[in-house]
Amino acid sequence: MPSACASLSTPLSSSREDLVFCAAFALAWERLRARFGPIRMEPQPALADALNAMQLGADVVDPAWSVSGAGFGGEGVVEALRAELSSKFPDARPEYLPQAVPADALLAYGYLSKVLKFGTTFAVREATFKTSRIRAFGLDNSPLGADPARRAQVVVHDWATPEDFVLELVADDPDSRVLVAQVAPAETLADTVTSAVARLDRLQGGARRLAPDEPLAIPRLRLDLEAIFGDLIGRPLLGEALLGKRFDEAKQRVQFHLNEGGAGATAEAVVGSYGPPPPRSFLVTQPFLVLLQRRGASVPYLAAWVESTAWMEVLGQVAPPAAPPAGWGAPPGWGPPAGWGPPPSGTT
Repeated sequence: MPSACASLSTPLSSSREDLVFCAAFALAWERLRARFGPIRMEPQPALADALNAMQLGADVVDPAWSVSGAGFGGEGVVEALRAELSSKFPDARPEYLPQAVPADALLAYGYLSKVLKFGTTFAVREATFKTSRIRAFGLDNSPLGADPARRAQVVVHDWATPEDFVLELVADDPDSRVLVAQVAPAETLADTVTSAVARLDRLQGGARRLAPDEPLAIPRLRLDLEAIFGDLIGRPLLGEALLGKRFDEAKQRVQFHLNEGGAGATAEAVVGSYGPPPPRSFLVTQPFLVLLQRRGASVPYLAAWVESTAWMEVLGQVAPPAAPPAGWGAPPGWGPPAGWGPPPSGTT
C-alpha cells in the first residue's frame, strides 16, 4: 500500500511498500522550529526528533515555488499565508489552510508546487515491471521519429548492470533534475537517496549518452496520497511558549506525476493546535494490543494484536452516519488545490 512520509529517515519496509517523501511537511515543521526551537513533547516520538534534525534551505526548496509559515492566530498567520499563496500561486485552492483560527491557536503550514516539462515528449509504450505489463514512456525505436531528440534528453550517470543504473531526464528548468535510479534499496529512504546521488557523474564522454540501439522504458507514475502523522498528535508540548498545547492535526497531501511530458509535485501540509484537548475517553474502537506481563518483566508472556472482530461476539453492524441536510458542504475556499486532478490532455 503506498504511503507518504514526513522524513527521509523513514525506514523502507521489508515488504517493500511504495513510499514517497515531499518537503511540504518538513517546511512547516522548520518554521515551527525557527520560531520555538526544537519541538519537544511528552513522550517525544522519533518522528519529531527526525524533523528537528532536518535542514531545508533554498538549495533544497526554492522559495519561488513554496510557501510556509508558523505562528498564532492572533498574529495574523492565516492571513499572511493566504496573501503569499495568492501572490505566488493565484490558481491554488488550499485544502488544509483554514479560513480563520482562534487568536491563541498555533498553526504551521507548508505548500510546494513545481512542474517540469520535457522539451521533446517521450514516446508512450508498453513495458514490464516485475511481473506486470504496464504503460511506460521512452523511445519508439523508429528511424524516422523523434528518438534522436529524446535520447539527447537522457544523461546516463552510472550503469553497472541491466538492473542497476542511474539516469537523468533533462527538463526545462536547468536548476532542477529528474533522476531515475534503479538501485538496491538501503535501510532507509535517506540512505537509498544518498547511495543514488553518490553515483552522479560517474560516467564521462560518450558513455553518458544513449546509443541508438539502447532501449529506454520508464513506468508512468501518478499518485495522490494523504498521510496523517498520528505520532505527533495529542502529546503535550514542552517549553514555556507552547506549554498547555498539543497538536490536534498533523497531515500532508502529496500529488506526483512522471510521464512522457515531464514531472511534477504538489504538496500541502499542516500542523495545528486549535484549543484545549477534548474530554478524555477510553472507548476501544480501533485495532489494539493486549499484553499479559509480570510486573518488572521486560517482555510479556502473552501479546495479542487485535485487528478484526474474529475473536469478538458480534451483535450486528453499526448504522451509517446520517446524511447532512441538503445544501450543506465544505466552507468557501475548501477543496483540492487547482491542478490536483488529471493533467491536461497530452501530458498523462
